[in-house]
Amino acid sequence: MLEFLTVLGLVVLLVVAVLVTTAWLVLRRIRRSRLVAVGTQVVADGLLALTACRLRPTPHRGAALRGLRISREHRLLRDRVAAAQSSGAHLGDVPALLPRLEAEGRRLCAALGRLVGSPATGDDLLARADRHLATLAELTEVVGDAASVPAADDALAREAEEAALGLRLHTAAYTELMRPTARRAPIAAETTPR
Repeated sequence: MLEFLTVLGLVVLLVVAVLVTTAWLVLRRIRRSRLVAVGTQVVADGLLALTACRLRPTPHRGAALRGLRISREHRLLRDRVAAAQSSGAHLGDVPALLPRLEAEGRRLCAALGRLVGSPATGDDLLARADRHLATLAELTEVVGDAASVPAADDALAREAEEAALGLRLHTAAYTELMRPTARRAPIAAETTPR
């Protein structure tokens, strides 16, 4: 009877461990899902918009507006990068830089949200937000320009290589033909009819 209870306890322990691990993995996946990230961003933007639209006078209302502009510029940059990548445009290090840039933007938006309504001056934070907005605008413009350039086609590149090789061969043949006549004389003597 003791062995049966021991085996039963181990089976129950194993089932509980599997259930807890599965629940933990599911919750982790849900927290990392795109839907949760978008929902969190929408709620944060909504809170900033509500703060900016208050009827009573609020110190640093412009900070909330800057936070909303940062969020909008990040969405625009993300969309432009996705469109440029799907068209095959060369973007360099921009896609690798994008997560770090978005993390900095989220930190700035959170700090700007805390600044709204507080008596602190926050001039350095507003200046950082303006610099971040300028960086985002410049990157968005550059990515848009890169997306407008047609992507290199493999067939076109191959044709260009073949044309260059043909030109090299033509140049080499022409150079061979135009060598001094002393070298060509024996060839001409062999080809004359007898």
